[in-house]
Amino acid sequence: MYTFSNFIWAIRLWKEKKQRKVIGLYKQIDCFNINMIFWKVLGIYPYRKIKFIYNLYCKIFLLLFIIFYDVLLTVNFYFLPSQLDAFIEEMIFYFTEISVTSKVLTFLILRKNIRKILEVLESSIFEPVSDNGIKILNDAKKFNIVYWKIVAVVSFTSNLSHIISFFITHVVLEKSAEFPICSYNFLPMEIKERFIYPLYLYQSIGIHFHMLANLNIDTFFLGLMILVIAQLDILKDKLSCLTDTSKNISGERNFDREQYEKNVIINFNQAIVHHDELCKFCSLIQDTFNITLLLQFGMASSIICVCLFRFTLPAAKEYYIFLATYMFIMVIQIMVPCWFGTRIMEKSCLLSRAVYSCNWTSRSRRFKSSLRLFVERTNRPISITGGKMFTLSLVTFSSIMNSAYSFFTLLRNVQARENQ
Repeated sequence: MYTFSNFIWAIRLWKEKKQRKVIGLYKQIDCFNINMIFWKVLGIYPYRKIKFIYNLYCKIFLLLFIIFYDVLLTVNFYFLPSQLDAFIEEMIFYFTEISVTSKVLTFLILRKNIRKILEVLESSIFEPVSDNGIKILNDAKKFNIVYWKIVAVVSFTSNLSHIISFFITHVVLEKSAEFPICSYNFLPMEIKERFIYPLYLYQSIGIHFHMLANLNIDTFFLGLMILVIAQLDILKDKLSCLTDTSKNISGERNFDREQYEKNVIINFNQAIVHHDELCKFCSLIQDTFNITLLLQFGMASSIICVCLFRFTLPAAKEYYIFLATYMFIMVIQIMVPCWFGTRIMEKSCLLSRAVYSCNWTSRSRRFKSSLRLFVERTNRPISITGGKMFTLSLVTFSSIMNSAYSFFTLLRNVQARENQ
């Protein structure tokens, strides 16, 4: 028999569907619009079908400013003098270039995964169905945009302060100065003096594009972690409110207990599916950026160590500004993902508490059975690992910083022996 409570449930489902249609216009990937613009400029946008002209542009750009650029940096090491100071100067950028190249290759080789990540974010399972869910996602999107702006300001400041220092020293002060990125010792001195400005321009443009690639890939990865945290907050809200509908219909005369229990089970199953899809999404992120994370975190300790050691050597004030901002960016690149990786693990473990905060004691046996299985599943936290070797967590960050300081101490001892 079609009771009044069934009618109430039908009205609620109709309102929810109507709300979904309105919310369907809500796009989570809007916070990555500026990243996507730079992806197109850098030739790494994950198009399904690439036009011939753009494909030609991508190949020329990547060949000139990624492959050829890195080859010159690598060849230069064979022509460096056997001095620690000379190697330190060249290694400041070389480690970063390896990391940037791995990120660019990730976008080129795994472009299908990047497209799938963007498609999953826009899927119906991740759409908010409540005002609180919309607020959570809006806050996450705003954070991503603000974080991009902060990192962009520091990155541009670091890059320009380093590039301009060569221009001021050589052009304004009319003194001899080294190239900003690589000394190109494999070239004869006559050629370097003759083509000093073209070589300077090539290095400046190249490092600027590498900085943009680093900025827009790193902030994209971090943005994905922020959206995962937002989805965990939404899921927590769903679980804690599974049985709240009883407050609205418990006073009805024709309250259909059986129908109510069925709807609670349906809502719980939807929450379980949401959690399962979120786990798959994190696995997709991990599979896509697996090698990139391994190289970035592997090089991070060396980069920080080299920057610390370079601070002990004489240089111009502009160069110290560059070193400070550059090292700050390197620390942020590993600290922030580790911080939010820890947050993901903590929030995923809190889901078991959230489901127990609903009125579960008076529910059916079927509901309680599903609840026990779900709690067992959530006891294993969601995490993101790099190279299947380390987890993004504050423990990993502490280990990297300790290693960097240990390497720095070792280099200082080697330098002290050379000076004796």
